[in-house]
Order: sequence, then structure tokens, then C-alpha cells
Amino acid sequence: MTVNKPKSKATIVVVVLAAMIAWMHDGYSLVLISLLANDIKAYFGVGDAAIGLVISLQFVCTVPGAILFGELGDRFGRKNALILSIAWDAVFSSLTAFVPADGFIIFAILRLISGLGVSWGISFSLISEYFSPKRRGAAGGLVHSTFVIGYVSAIIVTLLLSNLGWQYCFLTALFPFPFLILFWFALPESEVWTEYKKLAKEQDIKQKMRVKEIFKGKWLKITLLLVLLFWLCEAAYHMLVDFAPVFFEYLFAYEGAANPSSSALIYMLGLMVIAACVLFSFGALSDYIGRKKAFFLNNIFGLIGSSLFGIFVFLTFNSTMVLISAMLITASFGLHGIFGVWSSELYDTEVRASANGIIFSIARGLSFGAFIVGLISDSLNPYSTTAERLANPFVSLQALGAGMLLCLGAYIGITIVLYFVPEPKDKTIQALSKTSKILKS
Repeated sequence: MTVNKPKSKATIVVVVLAAMIAWMHDGYSLVLISLLANDIKAYFGVGDAAIGLVISLQFVCTVPGAILFGELGDRFGRKNALILSIAWDAVFSSLTAFVPADGFIIFAILRLISGLGVSWGISFSLISEYFSPKRRGAAGGLVHSTFVIGYVSAIIVTLLLSNLGWQYCFLTALFPFPFLILFWFALPESEVWTEYKKLAKEQDIKQKMRVKEIFKGKWLKITLLLVLLFWLCEAAYHMLVDFAPVFFEYLFAYEGAANPSSSALIYMLGLMVIAACVLFSFGALSDYIGRKKAFFLNNIFGLIGSSLFGIFVFLTFNSTMVLISAMLITASFGLHGIFGVWSSELYDTEVRASANGIIFSIARGLSFGAFIVGLISDSLNPYSTTAERLANPFVSLQALGAGMLLCLGAYIGITIVLYFVPEPKDKTIQALSKTSKILKS
């Protein structure tokens, strides 16, 4: 049975806004540490590997968070689970502002706890269940592009407040709370999920732990394939983006910019605008040519961009071409605007939020991009302090760039794994149609 009730414009706005705020805040709170990495390292007296490990581990903690909030979303509804996950992340992110200079371990623990508040799977389940196949990719791309809005907002806040101290930037992570009040009263529950719960009660379908269900039986193969595919995407992304502000700071310091840090953040701002455009564009394109073809076409940008990055950082250094290659690589981030609705169409209603959240969080959490890049950077760079590295920017950007170049292997891997992942045969999302016979047996 498909739910096809007409939707009012106001309801559409609230549903899209809820998904956007959730993902925007995820982007905002998680990238603040990357944007403020040099300030935080100086405050706590740690190196790239330590801060990179924290960045990576906060993504690891999204895995148990996805299991928890995905289970809540599948068992008790998308609305309440979404609101709770956003509030969780906001509160624990803001608490890091109060950690003293000798409390790096406390800082790290708070970042890990905040990572539990993952809302990605719930957001994309809600969006996918709400929109038709002809608009779902565009809606998913739009929602995922708000991660960029979160990133850009974090850049702006960093530019405005970092002179006062990095702590003031983290306090702004509380901004979703006025929206949460709106969502509590105005956000509707998913009609598809509501219909599923009704039919499940009528047919006496027993509740099961979703994390177990998606890793066995008919779901096992597709789950493993999606985890591998999305892991490669996330590995490439985090190898590049988590230390990108630091890399560009070294680059602009080498070019003799008056304020390398501000120049780097402004350039990151431009890259994020590009990312927002491609996220929406390739999400919308997937509505017309299919999820798999759009995914493949977008991955080509990553292959070309990362190849040029390697050539012009190491073989024949050219700062202009390095910046151009960064733009091409950024154009490959449209991949992320596709796989939320893709995975939603491959799973059934009773496991959709859990599957979306768990697969994405495992992929993101196990990427360890920031830690690997930071470790390589520390191993190759003879200079240990931030001041020394900025005083020797060419050595520093090549050391950091060596780790970031691993993204090329990830883009090659995406091309291979993509061949085995199926295109959804039926993009219609229904309450029980795909599993009712199985559930009754």
C-alpha cells in the first residue's frame, strides 16, 4: 500500500526544513574542530595526529549513535528520534567550550559523545518517504547540500569569533533549539511509517533489532556493498576535507598572503559553494538517469581532480593548478547527495532509518581519513609546532598533501565497487509491499 495523500506547501516546508536543520547542524558541529584545528592544537599542546584521531573517532561514535537513533526512528517514529538526535548533538558540542587547557582527554570525550547524536539516517528516511521518485533525488541533494550551509556557517563564525577564542565558536552549536520547538509542534510524522505501524499491528508483526536484520538474510549482500561503497566515498572526503583548511593555510603562507588563515577559510567558503551546487545538481540528475549512472559520472570529477592534485603538488608544483584541482575534487562531492535516497529505495520501511544511519555512520566512522592524513603529516614533517610549520609552509603542505593524496585510491575503488551495487528496480516507497509476504510467513 502506498500513501498518496496531498501535501500542503507548509507541511512540505517543515519536513524539508527539519531534515535540513538536522544535517546542517551535523556539518556545523563536526567541522568546527577542523576549521579551528591549529587554535585547538595550540591551546591543548597536541599535534596533527592527536587532533586527527579525535576528528576520526567522533565519526566512529556516529555508528553506535546510528544504531540507537535508527532503532528509535524505526520503532517509535521519525519525528521524535530526529528532534532528540539534534538536541543531543547540540548540547554536547557546546559543552566542549568549557574544557580547561589541561583537559584534552575531556575535550576528546565530549566530541565522541556528541558524535552519538547522528540524524542522517532519520532525515533521509523521512525525506525519501515523503517525496515521489521523480523528486526524491532533488530533495535528497538539497538536504545534503545543507551540510555545506553548516560548513559555510562554521567558516563565517570562525572568521568572526575565533579572535575571541575557539570556545566561543563551539557555544554557537546551540542554534537549533528554536527550530526544535517548531518541529515539536509542526513536524508531521511520516505517513509511510505510520501506515507500516498500523499494518504491523494488524498482522502482529514482531519487532526485531534492526542492526541484526540488515546484516543477515536478504539484506546482507546489499548492506556490505553499500558499506564498502560509502566507506570509499567517506574516506576520500575526509582525507581531503578534514585537513583542507590547514593545507590551504600552508599554501597561502607559502604564497605570502598577509593572513594565510583567513585566506584559507575564504577559499574553503568558495569550495563549499561549489559543493552545494553539485550536491543538488547530481541528486536531481539521478531522478532522470538513475542513481548509479549519476554516481558514476560524478566520481569522474574525483578521479581527474585527485590525479591533478598529485601531479601539481609533488611532480611539478603549481599553486594555481593545486587550487583548480581542489575545485574539481569538490565537484565530486555530489556523490553524497545521491546515496541517501539510493539506500532508502533499496531497504524496506521497517529497517530504513536504521539501515541508512548505520551504513552511512560505519562508512564515515571507519574512514579514519583525518587520523591517517594527520599521522602521515606528522611522520613526514620535521617540524612539530604550528609556528614552525607555518614558518616552513612548503615542507608542511607537501607532508600534509602526501596523506591527502590517498583519496585517489579511494576514487579508483569507488569505480570498481559501483559496478556491483544494484539500481533500485522499484523506486516506489511503500509501507509493507516489499516485505509483507516474508513477514507473514
